[in-house]
Amino acid sequence: MVKAVKKALSEKATQELEAQIPEKASLATKQAYEKAKASGLTVLLSRDGFIIAECADGTEQIVRASKPRRKVKAGVALELGSGVLVNAGA
Repeated sequence: MVKAVKKALSEKATQELEAQIPEKASLATKQAYEKAKASGLTVLLSRDGFIIAECADGTEQIVRASKPRRKVKAGVALELGSGVLVNAGA
């Protein structure tokens, strides 16, 4: 049986990997969007204060207006339903 040796990343390596997260998340979102459209699915998106259904054929339909329910500040804990606390912007 071979034991795996865990090697801790240096702080610099961790920061470099973390810096890639926004770009990778953006790419994954774009790929999911394109895959859904190529599969003939309708995609919901938020644009200019509205939730819009974008059909595979390119037509769009406004589903409803979207408004933020509350403004959030980084570092301020929010209480969500069922008493769950979330630290905004953490």
